Amino acid sequence: MANELCTYRETIADVFQELRPHYEIHCVGPDDLDREIARLRPHMVLCSRLTDAVRSLLAWVLLYPDGENRAEISTAGERMTLFDVEFDHLLSILDKIELLLRGSRVETA
Repeated sequence: MANELCTYRETIADVFQELRPHYEIHCVGPDDLDREIARLRPHMVLCSRLTDAVRSLLAWVLLYPDGENRAEISTAGERMTLFDVEFDHLLSILDKIELLLRGSRVETA
């Protein structure tokens, strides 16, 4: 997670960790995101600005671009825009990524 407003980022991460304890959640500042992507190699990033490193991931969520209550989402190359974002939407995106990862593991097994 690397969206703006540190307290907001940390609150979202804490709730994700509480509701999905089997996920590994990291909070980083937006300026450190590309370096941390290279180091951690995450499947998904929730952020406030897109970079080439973010676009290269399996999934990303651009949360509140231009201060609007919306999210731009990319999952396995499929893009969509979601308006009036609620926390449940973010959880469902995490769950979708988990299903994609499970499916890819089954196919390669």
